[in-house]
Amino acid sequence: MPIVNFAVPRTLEKKVNKAIRERGFASKAEFWRMAGLNFSTHDPEQKVRDEIRQLTKQISEQVRIKFNGKKIPSLKEQLADM
Repeated sequence: MPIVNFAVPRTLEKKVNKAIRERGFASKAEFWRMAGLNFSTHDPEQKVRDEIRQLTKQISEQVRIKFNGKKIPSLKEQLADM
């Protein structure tokens, strides 16, 4: 296994040490391995997709509640008073 050495600022070191204590990591090496694994498998777009899915669900529910089976007015009718 390759060895990687790097320096971190004091403030980050304090946060890392706190996380190690609170989350039960056996060592700093284990913490950094987990951080690297999490970062390499993290999909930054997933949060956006989840938010869009949730908002779409909420909009659908509100449309269903408001119109409850009634015909939805055309876009032309909806914007007629503008």
